[in-house]
Amino acid sequence: MADVRKSAKLTTARTLAREKSAQFREREDRLESLAVDYFTNVDQVDDINAAAEKEIARIRAQADRSTAERRASAAAVIEKMLDAGASRAEVAGRLGIATRDVKRASPIPPTPVKPAPENLAPVADQTEQESFSAGQ
Repeated sequence: MADVRKSAKLTTARTLAREKSAQFREREDRLESLAVDYFTNVDQVDDINAAAEKEIARIRAQADRSTAERRASAAAVIEKMLDAGASRAEVAGRLGIATRDVKRASPIPPTPVKPAPENLAPVADQTEQESFSAGQ
């Protein structure tokens, strides 16, 4: 009779151990599956960020091109106003911008490169006519 009890206890213990092992395996499988989901999502986040950075760079380049085109068009309008005989101050007043912006927008005529000895002359040695023409 003692053998029956011992055998029943062993059977019950084995059954309990199998249930606990099954629960443990189920839990481990669930955790492994969740870990796979996590790493998949993290990889997708990196891919999304990389794609977003490429798109941002493309949009910035497009904006830079559009902005440069519009600035060139605005500078051309300012130049046309100056060619029509308006002074820089008048153009600035009409457009509501600073006179220095009118100067920046108007193209600077290319100046020939002078030989080195003449470039070394101090500014004070310039004549009044040179100073006046350089200021415009």
